[in-house]
Amino acid sequence: MEKFLILMLFLFSFLISFSQNSDISKNVSEKFNENEIVNDFNRIAKSLNFKSGELIKIRVIFEIDENGNVINIKASGPHPYFEKEAIRLVESLPKMEPAIKNGVPISVKYSLPINFKIETEAEERKRLKNEERVKFKEEKRKEKELNKN
Repeated sequence: MEKFLILMLFLFSFLISFSQNSDISKNVSEKFNENEIVNDFNRIAKSLNFKSGELIKIRVIFEIDENGNVINIKASGPHPYFEKEAIRLVESLPKMEPAIKNGVPISVKYSLPINFKIETEAEERKRLKNEERVKFKEEKRKEKELNKN
């Protein structure tokens, strides 16, 4: 019976972590896909002579405390500059909903992989062209909105 209770407690803790972990992954993914972050990672990679198309893997470990703050961030990657940038990325996350256990907010540790491929020149040109297109459309939309008023 004791083993069953321990197993159930473990599964319950895992489910709490899993549901929040998907929210965290979503937030990190959205943040990482911001052009500024992609540019920073690519700039770092190129300055360190990493090859275009190479896959960079960084593991980030952090806690979300009982108040929803992201704390105790540590990173492990192929170079300290990547680690520093990954930490900066996680530090910029918004306040999270803390995990709840027995109706009480608790602090939970998370491990999150950040994988990114260094852009080739063609991929970078395509991304920058797309950014310009999006920026142009946004400016046109704002202009149209101003003309309505």
